[in-house]
Amino acid sequence: MAIRRAMAVVVALVVSVTFAAAQAPGQKPQKRSKQEQQEIEQVVKLVDGVMAGQPAPTDITMTLEPFFMKSQEQRTFVPFVLTVNNAPKTDAAMYVRVVNPAATPDPKAKKVEYPWDDIHFIPAAALGSESRVKLNRVFMATAGTYDVYIAFKERLPEKAPKNAVPKMGVLKTQVTVPDFYNGELATSTILVADKVNMLSAPPSQDEARERPFVFGMQELLPAPDMEFKKADELSIFFQVYNSGLDASGKPNLLLEYEFHKVEGTGEKFFNKTNPQTANAANLPPQFDPAKFPVPGGITVPLASFAEGSYRLNVKITDKANNNKVLSQDIKFTVKG
Repeated sequence: MAIRRAMAVVVALVVSVTFAAAQAPGQKPQKRSKQEQQEIEQVVKLVDGVMAGQPAPTDITMTLEPFFMKSQEQRTFVPFVLTVNNAPKTDAAMYVRVVNPAATPDPKAKKVEYPWDDIHFIPAAALGSESRVKLNRVFMATAGTYDVYIAFKERLPEKAPKNAVPKMGVLKTQVTVPDFYNGELATSTILVADKVNMLSAPPSQDEARERPFVFGMQELLPAPDMEFKKADELSIFFQVYNSGLDASGKPNLLLEYEFHKVEGTGEKFFNKTNPQTANAANLPPQFDPAKFPVPGGITVPLASFAEGSYRLNVKITDKANNNKVLSQDIKFTVKG
């Protein structure tokens, strides 16, 4: 089985995830036009209404797929893929609010502070001509379970007829953010990439909010589904957190990848790659485990895979921590 190790790409991911995360929170308030301010008030009211028990508008429906990565602050970086159904063909406004349902609002506070809220104005060109589109966005939050609300509203022209009614929708979903700061061996979400784009320049602050899967000078676009052709490659990327340290002060990890083919109600071992090691012998001398997680990932051509369903098992052994083992599975399908 021909294997290309994806370490170079993942190292870029490791070094720059904090940079990408830093672009999203703490933005300086932008000057908004009167129409934009009205749009903001409308999408905020949509979410307020749903939170108060009003039925959500359903002209537009959405689903959210979150990914989780550790940052250098005590909040997890959560890039997500938002699938928008019956998307408008015009400009749109989108509002993201992350709510801790266990929190008790301060009745004396003039404004309710949420773990995250953000507004996005989306040009029609970004929505394209299809009724179903995917958008990449991001939020950050500490470990815990949250209600995530997303309001999506068609923007009407300033001189639209008074009886014109814009398409609208509100998504309410629950997201549990893992705790990467408890010292336990863990990994980020394993990102299965559809493609890796090389950039000629880093994104601006506004672009980083809209392209959260840019790491350094590379953009890792998540696969839209887990169905691949034999001519495709399976590329996965992840980070390992909280590994033990050996006498040299470096991690000592063994990363193994095994493929199993589903047959009937069971499965059969198919193949495996050569194990990867991440230790003092091959990590950069300047690698600081207090700042950076250990990268992992492989790219595997699927030409030798017969059609069918497979399970890729990723096994991580922490040799510097009593050979503690962490195992994760990825299920995918190969078609001709």
